[in-house]
Amino acid sequence: MKPTRILIVTTAFSALSLALTFSACKKDSNSSSSTTNETDAVSLSTSSATADNQYNDVLNMALETGVDGSTTATGFSPGAYSGTSRPVQVTGGDGTSIPSCAVISVSPADTISYPKTVSIDFGTGCTDGNGVTRKGKITYVFSGKILSPGTTVSVTFDGYSVGGYQLAGAYSITNNSSGNGVSFMTTITGGQITFPDASYYSYAGTRTVAQTAGAGTLTVLDNVYSITGSHTYSSSAGKSLVDSITTPLVWQTTCRHIVSGVIGFTYSYNGVTLNGTLDYGNGDCDSLATIKVGATTKTVGLP
Repeated sequence: MKPTRILIVTTAFSALSLALTFSACKKDSNSSSSTTNETDAVSLSTSSATADNQYNDVLNMALETGVDGSTTATGFSPGAYSGTSRPVQVTGGDGTSIPSCAVISVSPADTISYPKTVSIDFGTGCTDGNGVTRKGKITYVFSGKILSPGTTVSVTFDGYSVGGYQLAGAYSITNNSSGNGVSFMTTITGGQITFPDASYYSYAGTRTVAQTAGAGTLTVLDNVYSITGSHTYSSSAGKSLVDSITTPLVWQTTCRHIVSGVIGFTYSYNGVTLNGTLDYGNGDCDSLATIKVGATTKTVGLP
């Protein structure tokens, strides 16, 4: 009977070893899958922040164009307008987004008539004083002076790209200013951004942009804004991100990037849901942001 007993014990031991090995492999597999999902979430959050920056540039140019003497008669001019309906050149290189190589058309070309259409044509490539190259045409239709409460601005894109990122969709700006200060709401419907590598993403949502500094001057270069709101963002592969600003973002018009603030987001793909944050830092004008998802923390540089 002893040999039989030894066989039973040996068999039981083998089964236990096999179970432990399977369990360890399963744990390693789950860990690997979790790391992959977190890495994907970081990547999608990075591209979402990139999209934020490019669409935010649309508002920045509306403010630069909208406060020009030829379109609102407020007295500030980033360039020289001819006062006629023909295309005119503007001068740049002073930190604004509209350099001398851009051609601006204003219709009607006076300081009174509205609605007013302002088209900015960057041609096949036009680089501003910050080294940012824009291509194509962007057109604004102002219902009134952009700094007047109630004014709406509709924006259309015609082969327009900034820094290699091509923008599409319906973009609008509404001036919701009151006695508490200057405030704008931006809305993107059916937005799509195509990256330089030809990957593309869907983009939609609203932001409230409230001015916190620079309202007492006629230049946009000293303006500072606080931004709140939410967006949805998804890749062509079906990976999606829903974000909400938890600590207001701080935007200075002289800086290409958000300088501080935190965005909370939820990443979803193939039944997996992860929560994370994107932190723009302590106020320095740089391209860095820190993304945290699960056990993953990564500092990324934004274009």
